[in-house]
Amino acid sequence: MDDQAALEDIRNGGQSGYNALYEQYVKSLHYYMIAKHNIPENSVEDVLQKTFIKFFDSIPSFKQICSISTWLYLIANSVASDYWRKNKSNSLTISMDDNEMEESDNSIDVLLEQFLTEQWKKEQNDLEIQMCLERALAQLERDSSKASLLNCLKMLTFQAQGASIQEISEKIERTPVATRRYLSDCRTKLGQYQPIQGCRELLNEN
Repeated sequence: MDDQAALEDIRNGGQSGYNALYEQYVKSLHYYMIAKHNIPENSVEDVLQKTFIKFFDSIPSFKQICSISTWLYLIANSVASDYWRKNKSNSLTISMDDNEMEESDNSIDVLLEQFLTEQWKKEQNDLEIQMCLERALAQLERDSSKASLLNCLKMLTFQAQGASIQEISEKIERTPVATRRYLSDCRTKLGQYQPIQGCRELLNEN
C-alpha cells in the first residue's frame, strides 16, 4: 500500500492505512530523531509516539500541499523541538531560586528561538535531500538492471549517515583503500544518473 492509498484508507475509516504509514516510516524516523535531533535512546520511543499521534490527528485537515512524508517529517521536527524546549528548561530548575529560574527560562527561550531559526533552513535542506534519496532509491529498486547503482546509493547514504570507511569496507568486504576508490567511482556514476542529480550533498566528498 503506497502513501496515497494509505491516506485514502484512513479517510474512508479504515485501519490498514495507519499501519502501512507507521511501518513505512517508523525506522527512518527513529534514526532521524537520533542523528538529526540528538534525542536520547531512552526518549526516542516517546517522541516517536507523539509524532505519529500528531501526524494521524492531522490527517483530516491535511491539504496535500506537500507529500505525506514531507508533512510527517515537518511534524517530527516540531515534536523534537518541543522535546528539547521542555527538557532544556527543566534541566535549569535544579538549585535555582525563582528569579534565577525566570532569567534562565527567558534566556533559554531566546537561545531556542535563535537555534530554531538557524536550524530551520538546514532541516529543510536535509529533508529535501532525504526525500530526493527516497525517490531515487524507489526508482532504482524498480529497475533490476541498475543493481550496481542501487548498491552505490546505499553505501553513499550509509556514509552520509556517519559510517566510517572502515565500517563501509567491512560491509562490502573490501579494503579501506579499495572502498575509498569504490565510493569515488559511485559518486561519478550517480552524478550521471538524472533522478539523483538533485541530491547534491550526497555526491560531495565526506
